[in-house]
Amino acid sequence: MGQTSGLVAGGLMLAIIALASLCADVEAREFKMNVHKGQHTFWRHSPPPTTKHRTTVSPPPKRRQPSSPPPPPSPEPPTPSDPREQNGVRLVLGEGSRGRLELSSTAGWLTDYEEGKVAWLPVCQRIGFDDSYAQIMCELLGYSYGRLYYSDEVTYRPANDTAGFADMPIENLSCSPNTPDAPPPSAEGEDPNSGGAGRHRRRLLAPLTADINIPRTAPYTCNFYSYADKKCDFTGPLVGVECGDEDFPPAPPPPPRPPSPPNTPPARNVALKVYGNGMGTSTDLESNLCNSEGADPECSSYLRAEMLIDDPANPGSQVWAPICSVDSDDDLSLLVTDTLCKQAVNYPEPGYVSYYGEPRLPFMIPEEPDANAEGNLFRPSKYTNWVTLTGGEPNPNYPAIQQMEYKLASSCDSGQLFSFYCAYADD
Repeated sequence: MGQTSGLVAGGLMLAIIALASLCADVEAREFKMNVHKGQHTFWRHSPPPTTKHRTTVSPPPKRRQPSSPPPPPSPEPPTPSDPREQNGVRLVLGEGSRGRLELSSTAGWLTDYEEGKVAWLPVCQRIGFDDSYAQIMCELLGYSYGRLYYSDEVTYRPANDTAGFADMPIENLSCSPNTPDAPPPSAEGEDPNSGGAGRHRRRLLAPLTADINIPRTAPYTCNFYSYADKKCDFTGPLVGVECGDEDFPPAPPPPPRPPSPPNTPPARNVALKVYGNGMGTSTDLESNLCNSEGADPECSSYLRAEMLIDDPANPGSQVWAPICSVDSDDDLSLLVTDTLCKQAVNYPEPGYVSYYGEPRLPFMIPEEPDANAEGNLFRPSKYTNWVTLTGGEPNPNYPAIQQMEYKLASSCDSGQLFSFYCAYADD
């Protein structure tokens, strides 16, 4: 009996072991199948069956974001800029993208030093201002192409007898690409020799400068300088430009210069005698003016002048009077020289003449030569009236020494004659 029970227990144990082995084999096969299928299940036992009653954990509710403010209303479209005025550049007269070029500046000597005032000036049409400059001007106006443009209305303007130095066309214009990081331009418009009053104390050899009123965001920056000896007449010729966004066909040739207007003043050189050698002189310099002690060795190249005045002793008649020295006043001496050099060639006719003028050491008035002395000699006894210039401003368009202020005397108080030098060249 006991042996039988042991056998039964042993058989039961063997059955349990066999069953456990079978289950392990099934589970191993199931693991391999899951891995083979790519499910990567590494459970030690088969996963629990999925039922509709399976408990799930809900994610936390999303945090409510504050509502965004409504977008701002669309801005009004910018007002289109004037295609005839931008960046300190504008077109006047003409039509559309064609017209006379004018540039602006706030330099004090152009605006009478009035705060906030802007001066607009045309540009002189001189050699050097070509289509490349017209291109720059048109780009500043917002166009892609530019070239010179000519018409009687644009190229010339009527004479103005009241126009002053600051009303004359711009000369000596220079432009270059704008550099945004460059320092702002320094104060402009003062004559370095003027002590701060450049508009009234300009010198022939010290130009006044001015920047064109162009913003620093523009593609170019421009400036110009101006000497007292203007080479361009108030009436022109003045620069006209034609702008566009497409390249241009070949342009017609410029028109010929119109005849002088009927109200042009008469020739002024007939009221002036210049002694010496060179353009505008009427007779040779007297030989005894350079023979005095201490005379400049170069004085034979100097000039002296006489002006035609009303004879105070004989009303209704005129007389020639030598011009006395004013060398004690440098500014006045420069102005007298400038006026004499212009009047001698009837500036601005017979065309546009580039010139240079400079005062020289005065001539000592010699003693009266012997009555029997021969040759070209200066004889003080020949003259009863002598002129000393004291100031004034001659007409900038048609200057003459008679337009200045002067006094008459029976001799020169300084004992010297005014001496100067002029040199001319055709532009």
